[in-house]
Amino acid sequence: MIPYFAQPTLHLGPITIHAFGVLVATGILLALRIIRKRAPDLGLDPVLAERLAMRMIIVGFIGAHIVDRVVYFPRELLANPLSILYVWQGISSFGGFVGGIGVAIWFVRSQRASGLGWRYLDLIAYAFPFAWFFGRLGCACAFDHPGLETHFFLAERYTDGVVRHNLGLDEAIYILPLVGLFYWLGRGKPRGPGFFVGLLALAYAPARFLLDILRFVDARYFGFTPGQYGSLALAVVGILIMRRAHRLALAQA
Repeated sequence: MIPYFAQPTLHLGPITIHAFGVLVATGILLALRIIRKRAPDLGLDPVLAERLAMRMIIVGFIGAHIVDRVVYFPRELLANPLSILYVWQGISSFGGFVGGIGVAIWFVRSQRASGLGWRYLDLIAYAFPFAWFFGRLGCACAFDHPGLETHFFLAERYTDGVVRHNLGLDEAIYILPLVGLFYWLGRGKPRGPGFFVGLLALAYAPARFLLDILRFVDARYFGFTPGQYGSLALAVVGILIMRRAHRLALAQA
């Protein structure tokens, strides 16, 4: 069991820096570095790739907050509609996916003439697990995803005194080998456009669906959490993209 501890913070005058923010920023900077370094090897423009990644990050954070308010806390939103503008208060990972996917659809359409849209998305999907690992470590430090009571040796005592799953830590543990898998596959033969996008969706969807079963406090609709519905949708999208990537790879061969 891990004893409960408040996440480390640093106070610089009126500014408070939390461990969560530091770890999320670390993940983003690492992913951007990977994108810049890997793009030329794939025949892609590193500047364009980095700009696309930044757009997806910014719109993703906005989408993450909107979905958090609308889906997870609708009563609070109705009580204070202006909270929809407080983008620093509450985020949902699947809301971030929705925002990022919106940018991705726009980008692929804008790159229809060059035919490289999916190549750029693959590059970003390849770098995503590296950033996601640090992001979930931030969630683990904040302990903002408490789970059910458990005897798991990596569980943590929550603020209510009960030993619970730290779902942020559990997900980070799962993502770590996923980082190794992406690194290994990225060093191999070229893949069909969309391969890493589809693989990311298929690798994350079942893990998130199962982890959401352990949620302690979460909104549920007809017995399932919003994350579980998102996981089902993500799995379908992943299958379709992987089939497309496989067909393109065979055509190229």
